Amino acid sequence: MHRKLRREVRDVEKLIEESGRQAAAGPAQLADHAAVLVRAGDVYRSADRLQEASACLTEALDAYRRLDDLPGEMRALTGMSLVLRVQDRFAEAADCYRRSLAIAEGLGWEETRDALQWRIAAMEAADRAGIDVPDDLVKAALHGEPGEDWVYEIDGARVKGDHAPPEAIIRAWQVGPDRLLTGVVIPNANYRARKKR
Repeated sequence: MHRKLRREVRDVEKLIEESGRQAAAGPAQLADHAAVLVRAGDVYRSADRLQEASACLTEALDAYRRLDDLPGEMRALTGMSLVLRVQDRFAEAADCYRRSLAIAEGLGWEETRDALQWRIAAMEAADRAGIDVPDDLVKAALHGEPGEDWVYEIDGARVKGDHAPPEAIIRAWQVGPDRLLTGVVIPNANYRARKKR
C-alpha cells in the first residue's frame, strides 16, 4: 500500500473513532458519523480492505435509515455497490443500484435516475458475462446507432492515432435491441497485451 493511502487509512480511522463517540449526542452528530463512515468505506475499498469497507458502509446505511436521510442512504448504497463490484458480486451491486434508483425516482432526481439505470445495466451485463464490463462500453451501447450490434473493448495502449488495429480489441460485447449489453462476450483470440518493460 502506498504511503499516501496508508496515511488516509490512519486518518479515517481516527475520524471514525472521534465521530463514533459523538454520534450518540444527537441526529446532527449521527449524520456526521454516517458521512465519515461513507468516506471510510471509500478509503478502505481503495486500500483493498473490502471487509472493513463493507462494515463501514453497512453501519452508514443503518444510520441514514434511522435519520430518514434518503440522499445519505443513496451515498451509502453507491459505496456498497462499488465494494460489491470489486468482489465480482455483480448481481448484488445491481441490487444496490436498484435500491438507489427507487430513492432517486421518489425524490424526482431525473439526472441521477438516468446514471443509475446505466449502472444497473452494466452490473447486469457483467453478471451474465461473469466479468466486469467497462463503464464506457455500457455508455457506448446506450448511445450507439440502431443496428450496431456490438461494442468493442479496446486496449488503448495499442492504439496509434485514430486507428485501433485488430490485435488491440480485447473482446466484443453484444448489444441487444434495447441498447443494453446482453452479457454475450467474445474474446479476441488475436489480442496481445503490450508487454510491460
